[in-house]
Amino acid sequence: MQEDGRALEIVGISAFDERIYRSVLACPGITVQELVRRSGESSGRIQSSLSRLRVKGLVSRLWGRSPRWTATNPGTAIRALVRDMQSELDLLTDTADELEAAFRDVGTDPAGGDQIEVLAGPEEQARWYVRLQQEAKEEVLTFDRPPYVLDYHNPLQTDLLRNGVRYRTLYVPEAFDHPGALDEVGSLIRAGEEARILPWLPFKMALVDRSRAVMPLHMEPPLTRGVLIRGSTVVVALVELFERLWREALPVRPELWSHGVPEPQVAPDPGAGLSVEDRRLLALLAAGLKDDAIARQLGTSPRSLRRRLRHLLDELNAETRFQAGAQASRRGLV
Repeated sequence: MQEDGRALEIVGISAFDERIYRSVLACPGITVQELVRRSGESSGRIQSSLSRLRVKGLVSRLWGRSPRWTATNPGTAIRALVRDMQSELDLLTDTADELEAAFRDVGTDPAGGDQIEVLAGPEEQARWYVRLQQEAKEEVLTFDRPPYVLDYHNPLQTDLLRNGVRYRTLYVPEAFDHPGALDEVGSLIRAGEEARILPWLPFKMALVDRSRAVMPLHMEPPLTRGVLIRGSTVVVALVELFERLWREALPVRPELWSHGVPEPQVAPDPGAGLSVEDRRLLALLAAGLKDDAIARQLGTSPRSLRRRLRHLLDELNAETRFQAGAQASRRGLV
């Protein structure tokens, strides 16, 4: 395996994922087991990396009794990623003069409020996050990923949902690492939140009524500096980015993300033989959660989880979790 690369980070490919991609590129038809042997990494980490690379269009899976992986044409795939970013970059580039003037002159909008305001310290960022939600009239759009400013809980959201404020949230798998996350998200979805999952998000943010946004200026904990943006073309660009990622994300089915909720009284799929708990496990696997995180959310041990996973593979006539996910998707189980 080559040393960690850095060339593809600009299009959202981590150094580790680039290493895996280069290995697949060098050995068309390579298996997960061969990648594990070459890298010394766990199969779970390798499979998660391949899943992310597949979403980016850099690799594809060759079907067979032992699934193998091959790289797509690098020039075509990487240029496609660059084109996807270009519209967002163009919008952000167009605001360069405006941002420079705002920071240099502390520019104001016609109502006398700052368009760009730097927020120092996690407490100030949290205060504005609460205030913007309290002032929301229509919609709150959120990128939810660690690290968190103060706490991952959002006690305002349930009441605002009941008052008619629409919440759409994009999560990454790491957002479910803390105990109780599964029940918490299930509760928010039952209250009206619309939730989807992506394997990666570029940053964290909250957008309110498509006019104001609050976000950190860096992603290294602790989040000591953030920014409040009002009514500028930067907000327009952030809204466009959210909508594009929303279309690509995996929807969260509420009945599969509410641990302990009674099973719906509907006729089961006669060919599935799977309980709601089994389908919940499949949904968590499809979302990209690691085995340890899934075990915590389901209140079981990693060893018991592996036994349940073996049972699922047998029920779905699959040899790998990738095949199980494909079978579950075709049957509408996740």
